[in-house]
Amino acid sequence: MRFRKALTLLAGAAMATLAAGAMGAGQSADSNPDVIEVRHYVLTIDKAQKAATALQAINQLIASNPSLSAAMQAGTDTTSKKPITQQAQDIDAKFPQISAIIRTNGLATREFIVLTGAIINDVTWVGMKQSGMVKAYPPGMVTPANAALIEGNLPVFQAITAKMTPPSSR
Repeated sequence: MRFRKALTLLAGAAMATLAAGAMGAGQSADSNPDVIEVRHYVLTIDKAQKAATALQAINQLIASNPSLSAAMQAGTDTTSKKPITQQAQDIDAKFPQISAIIRTNGLATREFIVLTGAIINDVTWVGMKQSGMVKAYPPGMVTPANAALIEGNLPVFQAITAKMTPPSSR
């Protein structure tokens, strides 16, 4: 149950981000280079765990810092419509404490954004297939290698998505 709740929350955020990115660039999701990059990112358990650890620390920082939370919330509408490279540059420039957390976990900000989107996208598709919502993965939505990695390591990815979920959403 907890996995499904986390998956639902993460899926909504991922789909909104991917859709907003596609719309913000004036392109369909199928032709948006950022969406394509997220969908084709090669996942590894190590990188997924690094992203989850970073996101958990970021969520804790935001939860404990109302002014940071307000500042981030104020920029959400414009940031999500920008290309991933610009989103990363904005985070690095405006929120150095968040960039520091990401770097401490061995990732660059841009890769963290792509990686997080890939985890959410791919775990969502695997979850939809396993729950019977889709019979097969639509072409281009998740790579066969990423789907196989998640399917073969579902408990690990359930723990990763739980770790990524903000404390207030659990």
